[in-house]
Amino acid sequence: MTDNSSNNKQNLREKSPRKLTVAGLIVPLLLILGLVGFTFYQGFGKDDLHQAYKMTMDTSVELRFSPGSMPADQLEEEVFAEIVRLEKLFSRSLEDSDVSKVNAAAGLSSVQVSPEVLSVTGKALYYAELTEGSFEPTIAPLIDLWGFLGQEYRVPEPEELEKTLPFVDYSALEIDRDSKTLFLPQSEMGLELGGIAKGFIVDRAMEVLKKAEVEHAFINAGGDIGLVGKNPDGELWRIGITNPRETDQIIAVLSLKDCSVVTSGDYERSFEEDGEKYHHILDPDTGMPARELASVTIVAGTTLIADVLSTAVFVLGPQQGLQLLEDLDQVEGVLITPDLEVMVSSGLEDKVEIAEE
Repeated sequence: MTDNSSNNKQNLREKSPRKLTVAGLIVPLLLILGLVGFTFYQGFGKDDLHQAYKMTMDTSVELRFSPGSMPADQLEEEVFAEIVRLEKLFSRSLEDSDVSKVNAAAGLSSVQVSPEVLSVTGKALYYAELTEGSFEPTIAPLIDLWGFLGQEYRVPEPEELEKTLPFVDYSALEIDRDSKTLFLPQSEMGLELGGIAKGFIVDRAMEVLKKAEVEHAFINAGGDIGLVGKNPDGELWRIGITNPRETDQIIAVLSLKDCSVVTSGDYERSFEEDGEKYHHILDPDTGMPARELASVTIVAGTTLIADVLSTAVFVLGPQQGLQLLEDLDQVEGVLITPDLEVMVSSGLEDKVEIAEE
């Protein structure tokens, strides 16, 4: 991917979205039974893959890998230890995390943070600028207003949203790389790196596996998926995308290797009130859930990039979101509208199969 700040919303090239109707694929029952979260994998076969699960980052993390240069149990322990270590730096749910400390000091003082948090925050600001705030690392006050952090869901009053929106502003976040500090200038502000940190953590887990000379690996952290190599049979990994309106069904299948895949959907963290469904992917401009898409799956070279852009494209909507993907190198996507129209970026057209209606 080329980091080019000129690729923002107002100067994206005008392109017609590529739309695929549902056709041409029957998903075998075996694959449906392989459903994990909102994706499935196919391809674990002849080689003996080590398999492990752990609840962390508020989700179930699945890890499978072929033999490497150290005993499998030891490598599993190292991978999960790295995940847990990083979660303790980034999670707003943990009082002692770097992010929680920055938020506690909002409006008062800057906070020195770890190199990892400093680096990820810098990347978050870059992508916020790239997408003109469609990805917004200071969205914490809105998330809290809706009750998504503690799962105490509520629909805010318009007056509450109007009062909160001025404190959602990534450009106000101050980062000092020399002193390794972050500062939120207003006490009502809050840093939220959940839309980028999980991808970063999966990338670090993959680095641990690659350092141990693992040739085939699959890691799924609640839908943030990292793939090392091909599957053990030498074939491409088969990654399924859930139908956002029938979540026990697959709507499309991607054939991939050596990449990352992340899906954001309106069916994940959601609730209903007075017959209306609300979900956690909020438009930072309005404070309301983004409505133009039901699901966005991003394929990229790193899970961090896929994680960020799955949110940003969801907020941008189908036209601008697909244009952004076409303007970026080595980033592709599958966008699904609320009426289940499937839109695919040009680089995935030979890698995606759409399920039959």
